[in-house]
Amino acid sequence: MIGTACQASGAFAGAQPVLWSALRPADQSRSDMPLPGMASTQSQGETLAWRDEAHAVELTGFILPVDQDRNLVYEFMLVPWAGACSHSAAPPPNQLVHVVADEPFHLSRVYEVVTVTGNLRPGLDKTQLFIMDGVRVLDYGYSMSHAHVEKATGIADPDLRSISPFAVLSR
Repeated sequence: MIGTACQASGAFAGAQPVLWSALRPADQSRSDMPLPGMASTQSQGETLAWRDEAHAVELTGFILPVDQDRNLVYEFMLVPWAGACSHSAAPPPNQLVHVVADEPFHLSRVYEVVTVTGNLRPGLDKTQLFIMDGVRVLDYGYSMSHAHVEKATGIADPDLRSISPFAVLSR
């Protein structure tokens, strides 16, 4: 099970659970993705595979705040691995989702795992955020406005990864 956000938010009842792999073309395998901390000579992930804006989806990932006030997050990037962008290379655009929450989310720890529910819109764009060592501009491929955000429960996405000081760990 990926999450239960659609049951918690009546506005998105019947939301379809989506894995990160559905956001990239089938010929861009997980092994083609740059590992955290590693540069890539492959395509940069500009090809977007998800096109169904009409139906609500659930997607689980890690929060990287863009706009926050202390522990309240209003806007964030949803990323498939902990440490993305601040401790390692950014995921390709088709693996970055810009999220504006329907109400502020109370962040209890860095890189909290959440499930977002809403309509996923494809479209390449940029955002700027402050990371430990300064400002960074990120290219993202998807966005979700007025998204319902809650802590994730039951994660079953093989692309969702955590980083240890020694290696990349699957969640």
